[in-house]
Amino acid sequence: MAEETQVLVKFVTKLPAHLRVPETPVAVPSDLKRYGLSQIINHLLALDPPRPFDFLIDGELVRKSLEQHLLAHNLSAESTLEVEYVPAVVPPQQKNSTPHDDWVSSVDGSRCAPASSSGGSPSGVVVSGSYDGLLRLWNGDLEAVASVSAHAGGVNCVRFLPKSQGDLLLTSGKDRLVKMWQLESSSEEEDAGPSCRLVATYRGHEDGVEAVAASPSGRRFASCGWDGKLLVWEGGRAVAEAAEADEAAGTAEASKKKRKTGTANGSAAAGAGGLTIAEPSADLRGHLHCVSSVAWPAENSLFSGGWDHSVRRWDVSSGAAADTYNGSKAVLCIASHAASPALVAFGCSDRALRLWDTRGKAGSDALAVTTQGAHGGWVTAVAWCPSSQHHIASASHDGTIKMWDIRTQIPLGMLSHHTDKVLALGWLGGAEAGHARGLVSGGADCQLRMYESDYIVS
Repeated sequence: MAEETQVLVKFVTKLPAHLRVPETPVAVPSDLKRYGLSQIINHLLALDPPRPFDFLIDGELVRKSLEQHLLAHNLSAESTLEVEYVPAVVPPQQKNSTPHDDWVSSVDGSRCAPASSSGGSPSGVVVSGSYDGLLRLWNGDLEAVASVSAHAGGVNCVRFLPKSQGDLLLTSGKDRLVKMWQLESSSEEEDAGPSCRLVATYRGHEDGVEAVAASPSGRRFASCGWDGKLLVWEGGRAVAEAAEADEAAGTAEASKKKRKTGTANGSAAAGAGGLTIAEPSADLRGHLHCVSSVAWPAENSLFSGGWDHSVRRWDVSSGAAADTYNGSKAVLCIASHAASPALVAFGCSDRALRLWDTRGKAGSDALAVTTQGAHGGWVTAVAWCPSSQHHIASASHDGTIKMWDIRTQIPLGMLSHHTDKVLALGWLGGAEAGHARGLVSGGADCQLRMYESDYIVS
């Protein structure tokens, strides 16, 4: 029998002190993969119940045996490997699903904390948009709490503004409009859910508005659509306050008319529909076809992707495209993370999920556009985990959702609960919460689905 080969390994971690093992090198079998390494860490820490761990060598997730890693990187078996261990991301399990009357086109779960993190019942609110034109609000158990007719012809996108701007929400639709809404709690009934009040309507597009994205401060947002336009608007609390002032002025004027005429005909219309804003603060020109998606990771830098096969990074101050990636297929969705504003993930009609590091220069090996993975159909949605710059989720026309760690091209897991195309995807819990434990999705099966995990993604 051949003698078992061993490798010296030094385990290191950035986890709290109670999850650290001694950094003294230990000899382990060279054929161990991550499961065997995880067993060693659990044994050394005497964890009960055991916890799953992942392992990194020089920033790369271990997906082969230690021996295969040594061979692939031309390392000597006599060298000591420094192996960092981190909590493994376990794919969440479906918790709830609820039907819609039409396709679910967009979701936002950033204001919802799942039960496993709030210590009891789920808290907060999930919003969804549908092809029936309705904006719907759900509690953490996916029980409907409110709905409002938002866009004629269908809702394309729903997005919360950052919490710093209050409970404000953006929607866009096939009616060429973007709308900003205020979520309000009922003061009459203690258990009543929130409702939506229209604050402002933005008119500047000449065709359906595909997507919106708020700046990190929330004071501005970008919209894009089938007219090839990418527009920047003023939004947030300042616009909401202006709408309130306008409504108050309209109500006062109506009250004067009522005293003079003895009727209340003017009061209902005064400020009832919020402000109408028709002039964007910037018009970013460059795309040659539908601009399908937009992401805004840094205050002066945003990304857009479109059916002209390009992804562009824009300098918002100058209105110029600072970088452009030209591919071979339509770009359907993009996502970015504030902690890594130079990195963008995007999904395409060739079924591929790609990453672009814009710190590289064109014509050099540093232009890092890599294929992260693939689906069996168009990649229609991608969402970056708000609490981790390493983890993303993608959805596809193949009916699946995949979770990824960008440090490896092997998916962490796949969810296959949808019975038709998945069109919308988001994480539960936003950047302000500092954690994410699950996902929310919607699609052409007219279902809104929620998934939860016992482990925080970080």
